[in-house]
Order: sequence, then structure tokens, then C-alpha cells
Amino acid sequence: MSASASAPAPSTASISARAAAAVFLDLDGTLVDSEPLHFEAHRRFLSTVGVAVSEADLQGNIGRGDRTFYQDLMRRSGVSGDAAAWVERKTDVLIGIYQELGLRLRPGAEKLLDRCAAAGICCVVVTSADRRLCRAALAATRLSQRLAIRVCHEDVVRHKPDPAPYLLAAERMGLPPARCLAVEDSESGVKAARAAGCRVVGLRGLVSDGRLLVAGAHRLVSTLADIDPEAAV
Repeated sequence: MSASASAPAPSTASISARAAAAVFLDLDGTLVDSEPLHFEAHRRFLSTVGVAVSEADLQGNIGRGDRTFYQDLMRRSGVSGDAAAWVERKTDVLIGIYQELGLRLRPGAEKLLDRCAAAGICCVVVTSADRRLCRAALAATRLSQRLAIRVCHEDVVRHKPDPAPYLLAAERMGLPPARCLAVEDSESGVKAARAAGCRVVGLRGLVSDGRLLVAGAHRLVSTLADIDPEAAV
């Protein structure tokens, strides 16, 4: 997707000469190509509770977290329910879809992980997903052992776009956020990483270039293989 006319053009050069000390990877839509499967899981589950959902609703939820999404839908539709229980039921549906259809990595994911491993740079998953779903996604893509360090929904009280998930990731690594590179495909994720003080690469996907840049991405890439972690911060 092209950047909006008012947004600055993304840099194609590395952000600075200093290598990243750690790489923080969002999960859904960044590491794994799961957003269309999430959309389908939402549709299947919400149909069982009589709540209609539009494509715009689903697009607007990218990077936000399902609890907030379901709370908003309940208020709008006048349906009562337990948002946490809804998330659990939708997660069951989604894991079933992973088993039914499989789950693909975003292009270049393994190349980026290989580059980081060769350079001794640790990669950390920083996601709004529940721990159970994160485990399922990494198991489905055979990345569980390679990505053993994770910050999930249960680990923080405040979630993206709040910087708390990225601040916790940096704390667990014993690093200042400025030495960490975050890779995100959503506005809320970019805002969270930027507010934490990380350098941020926006990965093109379902969100326009302009929105990722306005959210604070330092640079945009089309594939994870375009990221050189040794020349990224």
C-alpha cells in the first residue's frame, strides 16, 4: 500500500549504524500471517452469540486485543456477556482453524530469525495475544524453541498502544529500550513500541504506509527479510 501524500516517505536506509541488542517481534500479522484467520474466527464465534461484525470492525481491531474489541461490540449491540469468556471461546475456534488450515509465517521470518541467531541477537515475541494462543501459533509454525521469551496479554495490566509490553520486554532483557528494535504491523503496536523508546520498523500488511508512519514507525519494510538487525538501531 502506498503512503499518504502528507506522510513522509519511509527511509530505505538502516536507522543507524548501531546493531540492535534485541529484536522484539509482534506476533499476529508480523511474525505469522494470522490476521485473516483471526477475522474468520471472530465471524464464526460472533455468529453463535448473535452479534454482527463488519470488515471495518475487524480491520479496526488489528493490534488492539480481543477483550476491548468484544467489550465495544457488546456495548454497541446491547448484548451482555463476559468478554474474557468470549475471548476464550474465540481462541478455541481460532486454534481449530490453525489445525484445519495451518498457519503460515510472514515472508522472510525465518531469514530474519537466522540473521539474529548468527549475530547473537535475541528475539522476543511481544504480543497482545493470550499466552495460550501465542503458544499455539508458535507450535503451529515450529518456532516454540526459537522464540522462548515472550510477553503476552497476561504479563501486563496495560496493553498496546500503551508502552507497558515493550518496557517489560526490555526489562526482561536487561536492556534500555533504545537498544531494541521492534517490528510491528499495526498502529497500536507501533505507538506502543515508539512510546517505550524502541526503534520501530513498520511491516507492510493490512495497514497503510501512511498510518504506520503517522503512528511513529521510523522505517517501513515489505518483508521481514528486508530487516538487517546488525544495522537497525
